[in-house]
Amino acid sequence: MRFFKSSIVSRLGIVMMLCVAGVLWAATAAQAQGTFAPARKVNDRIITNYDVAQRVAFLELLNTGAADMRREALTRLTEEAVQQDYARRQGIRVTSDEVAEGMAEFAARVELSTEEVLGVMRESGIDAETFRQFVTVGLLWRKVAEREFPGVVSVTDSDVARARDVAAIRGTTRVLVSEIFLPSDPEFADAVGQIMEMIDAARTAEEFSNIAREFSLAGTRDQGGRLDWMPLENLPGNIAAPLSVARPGEIVGPLELSGAFAYFQLRASDSTRDIPADQIELTYKRLLLPGGRSEANLERVARIRAGVRSCAELGGFAGDLSDDSLSERTELQRNIAQSDAVELARLDRNEVSANTVEGNNLVVLMLCARELQFEDRPSDNRMTDMLFDQRIGRMADVKLQELVADAEIRDY
Repeated sequence: MRFFKSSIVSRLGIVMMLCVAGVLWAATAAQAQGTFAPARKVNDRIITNYDVAQRVAFLELLNTGAADMRREALTRLTEEAVQQDYARRQGIRVTSDEVAEGMAEFAARVELSTEEVLGVMRESGIDAETFRQFVTVGLLWRKVAEREFPGVVSVTDSDVARARDVAAIRGTTRVLVSEIFLPSDPEFADAVGQIMEMIDAARTAEEFSNIAREFSLAGTRDQGGRLDWMPLENLPGNIAAPLSVARPGEIVGPLELSGAFAYFQLRASDSTRDIPADQIELTYKRLLLPGGRSEANLERVARIRAGVRSCAELGGFAGDLSDDSLSERTELQRNIAQSDAVELARLDRNEVSANTVEGNNLVVLMLCARELQFEDRPSDNRMTDMLFDQRIGRMADVKLQELVADAEIRDY
């Protein structure tokens, strides 16, 4: 009897153990099923919850800063799914050696080896296959871009020069200002004095703009004197200094420039990385038109603006003038005469200004280049390659968004 009871107890214990094991197995299986369950279907490709979790961990490791990591992960995995489909339809493949090189290239960006990167990922719970797949899709899409877009992308010398101009003003303090230019000629003194009183009494941007629209000599009068954003460092010190400490709405002036009194009203400003003014070099052309602001000169300026597309073409409008009426200068920003510097600050490459008078001459200025001078300056060939890659990248991005828009996407 004891043996019988003992056998029953043992058998019951075994049954209970098996039941517990079964429950644990079922729970584990259910959890695994949830982990590998579909999160999204993109055309015929399934993105599982595991794929999403892996990509979230990868994005966190890269410190992308996305507000919603899961949503960001799903977006990127969706894009990669359509990229893979498109590459397959085009017959584009990558070899295992190419993938290995791509992984090494990625690791080199953070000065690590592939094995070191894989070690860091393992510590973060990221499988090597997740990294390998990420690199594979990137290589496939690079091949797509290289095959499809180079024939429709070109980079000219003007594009390179313009890119250098952008580099010269990137990372500066920018200001959004309105301007009023008034004649300093003695015969207009009484009228100008009354206008100055109106400017001093202006309290809003709208009041300042109304005065500019009615009385300013500058070409911006039709826009109420409003200028686009410009780097503060492009302006002469006696203008930049008060604007740098001015509050929005504050008016700076009058400042006496060649042939005019100038007022500037700060509308807004923002700041980024500073660039020393002694590193910015300007190349510009200077055309002197005898007769000041005569109707004939203003008509000639209008023809210049309409017909000249580059500095090389400006000489065609100086054929009837003396040899010294047209000059080309290359100077550091800080060394340019104040009256010219104010005008050049508002210009982009190949734009024209004609707001100041020197003696009896209307000064026409045309900006040819504004470049940042620094050591290890990229060569023109390197700049061409960089712009080429950027443009192909933008076209590839547009293609990708079209593919995503056309894809059949289903969330689970």
